[in-house]
Amino acid sequence: MTRSTEAVSIKAAQKPHRCDWCAEHIDVGQPYSRYRWYGNGDAVTVKMHPECLTAMHELSRLEGGEIEFSPGDSPRGCCCGHDRGCTKCAAKKLAA
Repeated sequence: MTRSTEAVSIKAAQKPHRCDWCAEHIDVGQPYSRYRWYGNGDAVTVKMHPECLTAMHELSRLEGGEIEFSPGDSPRGCCCGHDRGCTKCAAKKLAA
């Protein structure tokens, strides 16, 4: 997926979703962000945890523009791509 529009923050999910960044569940009552992605003749609604949206923006900035990703490519709230040497999410990986 690529990012092409600004996200809208949702205060609380009214039904369960799956985060398009980390592939973890977004439970009822959890905050999340969503935006519409347009490309290849398709329109898709992308839903993410707020921290995953921040991580996606960070990776997009580091890469110099739009990025492609698939659900589960990176851990929740991180843009390391499951790099074992990541200092941002290493503790979470050890706990898993």
